[in-house]
Amino acid sequence: MSQEIERESMEVDVLFVGAGPATLASAWRLAQGVEEHNARVESEGGVPIEPPTILVIEKGAEVGDHMLSGAVMNPKAIKELMPDHLERGFPVEHVVKKSMLKFFTKKYSFGPPQFATPPQFYKNGYYVVSLNRVAKWMAEQCEQAGIEIYPGFAGDKILYQNGRVVGVRTGDMGIDREGNPKPTFQPGMDIFAKVTVLGEGVRGTLSKQLIQDKQPEGMNPQVYETGIKEIWKIKPEKHQPGRVIHGMGWPNYFSPVSGMWLYDLGDDLISIGYVPMLDSDSPFNDPHLAMQKFKTHPFMQDILEGAELVKYGAKTIPVGGLYSQPKLYVDGAVLVGDSAGFCNAEYLSGIHMAMKSGMMAADTIVEALAQQDFTTKTLGGYTERYRQSWAWAEHYDVRNFHGSWEIGMLFFFLNQPVRMITGGRGLIDEIKFKAGHRHMKKLSELPPGKRQKEEFVFDGKTTFSKEHLVQFSGAAHEPDQPSHLVVADTDLCRTQCKEEYGNPCESFCPAAVYEMVDDTEKPGETKLVIHHENCVHCKTCDIADPYQVITWTPPEGGEGPSYDRM
Repeated sequence: MSQEIERESMEVDVLFVGAGPATLASAWRLAQGVEEHNARVESEGGVPIEPPTILVIEKGAEVGDHMLSGAVMNPKAIKELMPDHLERGFPVEHVVKKSMLKFFTKKYSFGPPQFATPPQFYKNGYYVVSLNRVAKWMAEQCEQAGIEIYPGFAGDKILYQNGRVVGVRTGDMGIDREGNPKPTFQPGMDIFAKVTVLGEGVRGTLSKQLIQDKQPEGMNPQVYETGIKEIWKIKPEKHQPGRVIHGMGWPNYFSPVSGMWLYDLGDDLISIGYVPMLDSDSPFNDPHLAMQKFKTHPFMQDILEGAELVKYGAKTIPVGGLYSQPKLYVDGAVLVGDSAGFCNAEYLSGIHMAMKSGMMAADTIVEALAQQDFTTKTLGGYTERYRQSWAWAEHYDVRNFHGSWEIGMLFFFLNQPVRMITGGRGLIDEIKFKAGHRHMKKLSELPPGKRQKEEFVFDGKTTFSKEHLVQFSGAAHEPDQPSHLVVADTDLCRTQCKEEYGNPCESFCPAAVYEMVDDTEKPGETKLVIHHENCVHCKTCDIADPYQVITWTPPEGGEGPSYDRM
């Protein structure tokens, strides 16, 4: 249908897809960069740049709605982007004053004194922020600079012309669950641009298309964790502004790259999270369950005593590092932020890296506008800027973090001090690894005691089911529309997947989207029901499915979670 209908179109100079820290920093830097270029031309001579039309489209109903992060933010990038950001009202909740690392057993916790906190976990001077509020504030700065922002518009398809990216088609709206147009049907729009900047976050729909279409073979795949985040209002006497805790150990003893965080927001709120890897060998790997189990620890029970749950959400995190990053540019387009794997997994920091990627992309686009050349010849300058930046140096120092874990826990611990001494190299450089879903073992390959999911009883006070927690995500999707979670072969779910893996989608999804129910038309068999209205847009299913038959696509514009204060 989408190919047979008339579509409106518009042309802009630069199109940004996604309104996150990477794209908003890039758009603002681009506007400033053009002004700076023209000021130099006026005093030194040369050709000025015609002020470009800059457009940002965002799939959320409002900027920030789909933003979720830790978020203890290294202020390095925002200080570089806007030295006067605090005077402009940048929304800092607290500045970190007390960094702690804890190791957890089932009943106890312990850790080094603050002065002995490893550098990866020492966050003093960092900003405690709500990424939702940061995105809203950055959008305001962009709009004051004359940049247009269209929320509620999801990118659905990359537009190509002779192999070059020339823009994006937004998604159709007003289609019923059978795929037929409703009276409210509105076709997506074709937005043409000289340069398209893809910053949709983790596993973005268009970014995934571009990487599949244009990337060379041989690079490591991107790998991911799923972070489960909750906001709680605690008793005032338990609130410690400026406190940040990171921890590891129970309940995932054998995964040192999995762990927890806790930090204090304003208004007696705390952010807590648990982040397990998605490259588990167990089909029952369940990030939500890991978080609920962790909250039963005496340390957490003490903090949450008398507390009230405020928000819930989930998001995947790219942790492959330097050797998993895709090519950052093609003719007519560049990748920024999480879409391009800009995350320092070892230091649990991604926001400043995302901003820096956007800034480097913007500087490159200023050069492209000056030369009116939007091919790889000019856009390739993005990679050169990256290689000369602190962002590259930071990634280079942790380049074998995930690869070390891929070899095994013993090697990880042996290689860790060697990496620190050798500037990130370790015993082996450029360690190869496989995609996370390829780690999952079939039930027949597991020990008999591991072939069923463990039972856990939610107490309804500090631990809750997925169905209950989804209510706290603000997730809202129109039921009468095609599911934006597309399963290529549902017969596979009730037959081969059920037998081989025990339907892991019921475990790894943190929002109870996937459910195997009795098939009334086929007694003794089950069928898949997709509760797409529960989806919190974490992308875990797209990543962790062992058959790779689940594809996350954008729902109708504006729909999804509402991550206020997250």
